[in-house]
Amino acid sequence: MILEVKDGCFGYFGQPVIFDHINLSLEKGHILAVLGPNGIGKTTLLKCMIGLLPWKRGQTLLNGQNIARMKPADIWKTISYIPQSHGFAFSYTGLEMVMLGRSSHMGTFQQPGAREIEMAERMMEKVGITRLAYKDCNRMSGGEQMVLIARALINEPQLIILDEPETGLDFHNQILVLDMVKRLSGEEGISAIMNTHYPTNAMSVSDEAFMMNHKGRFFYGPTREVLTEENISQSFDVRVLVSDLVDNGRHVRSIVPVALTAN
Repeated sequence: MILEVKDGCFGYFGQPVIFDHINLSLEKGHILAVLGPNGIGKTTLLKCMIGLLPWKRGQTLLNGQNIARMKPADIWKTISYIPQSHGFAFSYTGLEMVMLGRSSHMGTFQQPGAREIEMAERMMEKVGITRLAYKDCNRMSGGEQMVLIARALINEPQLIILDEPETGLDFHNQILVLDMVKRLSGEEGISAIMNTHYPTNAMSVSDEAFMMNHKGRFFYGPTREVLTEENISQSFDVRVLVSDLVDNGRHVRSIVPVALTAN
């Protein structure tokens, strides 16, 4: 088991608890989708799970070790965090951004050298974005998310955390990102936790799902058992239809919102 959360509880100081009694686990090579309506605390949960925010009660175990007692360098050699893509404060090229992913393996004042450049070039080729090597990340129009994935992978992590990786992307780029995550899981055994607004995307790539709602409840288990019409309706206050489709012999499950539910 690469990651476990045991009885996790979190609330900001002086405010009510946001979520409580969180228990979940992630096996090597598995993908966990975290879902829920806006403002429910999905990003906060991700940050608690990887030690960016301290649990009020409970703990996260990373390869059996309490993450709160681990050195940051050891954590970030194991985990790569891919935040929501909203542009960058500095004008990095794609190649420079990918090289930043090696920072946890370098000394405080060490500068990237020929080896890091070569690794970044190979990683961009692997992800299929060599065309973006010398383009400003703030001018990529969707490609920046693939650059962030390449930056995460050059760290050679066991676990990647993706915070809403499809947000703002068209269908083409959404499929690129999802296919990449699925391939990394299946071919390289890299585990992933993905925060998403799209139940259909979660259904297409994840092994397990954790779905939160405003009533303080959550659903957790194999994705097909969690993402049912009833559970999604309770979590999002939306009536949905879950349909099974066939595309070139491949079974695809689609989740379509059809109406708001009465509160």
